[in-house]
Amino acid sequence: MSSGLVATMGLPAQALTKAAPDSAAPATAPIAVQPNLSLAGGLMAAPAGMQTIAAPLTAPAAATVTFETGAFKAVPAKRSASSGAHGVGFVHAGFGSAVGSSVLSIASRYIGVPYRYGGTTPGGWDCSGAVGYIFSQVGVHLPRTANQQMLSSTRVSRSAARAGDLVFFLSGGHAFHVGIYAGGNMMYDSGRTGKSFSKREIWSSNVVFGRV
Repeated sequence: MSSGLVATMGLPAQALTKAAPDSAAPATAPIAVQPNLSLAGGLMAAPAGMQTIAAPLTAPAAATVTFETGAFKAVPAKRSASSGAHGVGFVHAGFGSAVGSSVLSIASRYIGVPYRYGGTTPGGWDCSGAVGYIFSQVGVHLPRTANQQMLSSTRVSRSAARAGDLVFFLSGGHAFHVGIYAGGNMMYDSGRTGKSFSKREIWSSNVVFGRV
């Protein structure tokens, strides 16, 4: 039991005496099981001349067990629901190097998938369909369009962008295209009709980066 666990229970008062063996070895001190043991960082001291052993710890159904907050550390959930800036629902997974690496690894498998407007699967997809499908493979469920994905992400500066972040191409303040940042001014994206999913250079300076 953790030292932060405080439990009190009643046990029948009794004393067990260990008989000395037939040999000439020194007799062992009597062993006592203490009644009404209180565990708060250790056992109560036994009377002089007695040796204390720990009895199996049980508690009646009505017993109250309390935990001291200092003995436990809260672990945040790996994924949590969020509604985004404009109420667009998505599932947010904490970003880390492992997530970014996984996203890029998955993206690299789909090089060559043809562009198809409105498509959302490797049978053919558009820019946001590709991003949404790839991120869903690591448990991150994004809105459907590039602009919705931008509104549901956390803006990061270009200098702070990490591989696995999203790159949004802007026109009039709205995102009309999205890709997955691969580092070094490169990205994975599904460009336009007649093209296929590929890794290429970010071709515009009018972009913003988002993290999900």
